Amino acid sequence: MRAILQHGIRDIRVEERPDPAAGAGEVLLRVQAVTICASDVHIYAEGNVGGVAWDRPFIPGHEASAIIAGPEEADPAPGTTVVLDPALPCRACAPCSAGNFHLCANLKFCDLPPLDGTMRELMAWPADRVFPIPPAVPAVEAPLIEPLAVAVHAVELAEAVKGTTVAVAGCGAIGLLTLQVAKARGARAVFATDPIPARLSVARELGADDVVEVGAGDPVAELGRLTGGRGVDIAFEAAGPPEALAQCLEAVRPGGQVVVIGIPSVDEYRMRASQLRRRELTLRFVRRQNENYPEAIGLVRDGLVALSPILTHRFPPERVGEAFALAERKHQGAIRVAVTFS
Repeated sequence: MRAILQHGIRDIRVEERPDPAAGAGEVLLRVQAVTICASDVHIYAEGNVGGVAWDRPFIPGHEASAIIAGPEEADPAPGTTVVLDPALPCRACAPCSAGNFHLCANLKFCDLPPLDGTMRELMAWPADRVFPIPPAVPAVEAPLIEPLAVAVHAVELAEAVKGTTVAVAGCGAIGLLTLQVAKARGARAVFATDPIPARLSVARELGADDVVEVGAGDPVAELGRLTGGRGVDIAFEAAGPPEALAQCLEAVRPGGQVVVIGIPSVDEYRMRASQLRRRELTLRFVRRQNENYPEAIGLVRDGLVALSPILTHRFPPERVGEAFALAERKHQGAIRVAVTFS
């Protein structure tokens, strides 16, 4: 089979690897498409994500769609198009026993050591970690259900979204999906901020009530204007840079909430304690998702979340270097970039 391996920073190659076989409790997947996540870009361009790095060439990718290729008695049945949950909790530790599977003390994750990722033609994966998708959802768009599940979890972490004003900082895939989930959960107004005008246009298309171009003015002041000087009730930081979090903390009203989804390149934040204390802000951090795939799939099935405007480019495996370079540079209108094997 063809597989894509990263050998070092910005060194990514297509190679031949032996076909895998499904073990006990596993299904064999014929991968259709893999989208490039911001965490994949961190490892591609910086050699690590959140301090986690590989010591060998590895297969990247964890947002994937696939067709069940076997065994014959597989459930879901062979021929079913699915998405996979890349996280494998142990289901035995204290966090798992409390229902916090995403906080598992022994969690294994597809494309982080020691597990190779999804950018390969065939892979074996636990049968209980794959989810059938509605027939109307194109396989090339379906990998976006993984970041959508993260967005669902992020909005769940914010209390009482219905009737609130919301800011989403960062209009990459996670931000645009969070925007849609917040609208579906009944937010009264959702504002989007980003430095890239093309992304703000997509945010408007997906339901943003107004947008703010970062760099063209003061985003905190503009969000204040949009809320009549009150500040937003909830801010979702989905950009990554520490300055985006700082802007979110400034933009929320006293007693407001900030939910942090983005991953910064430098593994630390600096915050003013007085800012959080005097205004009694609630600050939450997102750790992937927690069994949110069924709801994410339902939002797409019911037409409450659109995926197609977010998938902007697709490349065959032989052009994977171009795909990663485009995802890193965010030009040509790129939001989510897919590598397709079908």
